[in-house]
Amino acid sequence: MYLAKFFHRPPGDDDRELLLIPGGDPMVIGIYMGENREPEHNEFLREDFSGIAEAVSFFRRHAADLAAAGYMETAHTKYTLRNLLPDPKPKPDWQKGLDELMLAAVSAPLKEQERHLVALKDTPAAGEPLYLWLAAHHSYAADEDNDRTIRFAESARDTLAARRAADAPHYAWSIWEKDLEGRILEVLSSAYLRADKPEAALEAIEQGWKAAPSQDRGVQRALILCEYFPERQEEAFDAAYQYNRFGGYEEITALPAYAEYLERRQKKKKSDKGWRWKAKMPASKVELRTAEEELGATLPDDYRKFLTTFGPTELLVRLPDKSGELCFYKPTELTTQRDNVFNFITMAEKDPERAIAYFREEYGVSLRDLVPLAEPAHESRCLVMNLEQGERFGWCFHWDHDGSWELDHPTPSFDAALKALTDGIKKRDKAVLSFLGVYID
Repeated sequence: MYLAKFFHRPPGDDDRELLLIPGGDPMVIGIYMGENREPEHNEFLREDFSGIAEAVSFFRRHAADLAAAGYMETAHTKYTLRNLLPDPKPKPDWQKGLDELMLAAVSAPLKEQERHLVALKDTPAAGEPLYLWLAAHHSYAADEDNDRTIRFAESARDTLAARRAADAPHYAWSIWEKDLEGRILEVLSSAYLRADKPEAALEAIEQGWKAAPSQDRGVQRALILCEYFPERQEEAFDAAYQYNRFGGYEEITALPAYAEYLERRQKKKKSDKGWRWKAKMPASKVELRTAEEELGATLPDDYRKFLTTFGPTELLVRLPDKSGELCFYKPTELTTQRDNVFNFITMAEKDPERAIAYFREEYGVSLRDLVPLAEPAHESRCLVMNLEQGERFGWCFHWDHDGSWELDHPTPSFDAALKALTDGIKKRDKAVLSFLGVYID
């Protein structure tokens, strides 16, 4: 998490950023604005702290010093920003109040957090997903009325989703939207568990982990699986095996059943196929019809059959000493994913038609109709399909964020793409495994 404040003083040749980096080793960095500064000359302070309370106090003090020196705090929030011109606007008081609430949430006792929550109750801040999440977080930590905690968290989740659907802004300081979503769902999962609703708790944490994977969310998911869903215990053990070195899985790795799992895994032959499907979650015909209406395109028969049989499941790669997951999107997520890829590929182009023409000439596909179907966990790449009618309707490719104008591993159908992946896993093909986030020597 990064929390940034920006300060402007006319004429704008000495604007500043204050950046707070919470976490295990908190840090405050002061940055001069200016895109042409040399990296070694762009900071006016850098301090490390042993605790977050000290870091927050230092951060607040320097913000106050800048204000006293005639700087105006601006409404900017993107911590990578390097130019506040041409028209910086002052940050509204309610947003400053939310910033203070966030700082209190990471550094102050519950009573002080409550004071900030009450102060913002009748302001625009109270309707923001950030406020609602922090209210839920405070309520859960204080062990207050758990129904109230759930109401806050559900409201945060639903408000964020509604703003996203309406393409309406929300204020979350410098917190990435997906990170905020993950944090909301994490506290919602905890509250559901406290209410003895393990199914709802698991659904929430799995959504949160998918939105913004983190070690804490992975551990929470694994613990729920072990305690409440013995039929899915193997998934928890897979996660512990893969991420135990980062901590948090000690309760799981201490189980006798985990020792048995390790023994089974280590005995696997190199000839083992190395993959299996996660539990099926078949999509409904209504979901498929809605997806096609939103996409303005027809889904190929083989992909439709997959969705109605498996749904947004995962292809689990399980080698003796390596693991990975290919996570398939829900039908209702396809339009958003299509737009995300198109916008990413064309964002640096003044004229998107140049990119569109390139994909047409180079690959024979419509860039506007390239739809991501699945992505490997923790990787910035995906399996995409061309939904434009014509000779290459239904063709699938591998697409990577780092080579965004490239389409690799063309296959003439979804079934062929799946077969290429599963065959590649079985053969331990390095290219296929690398695409899936599994790296072997």
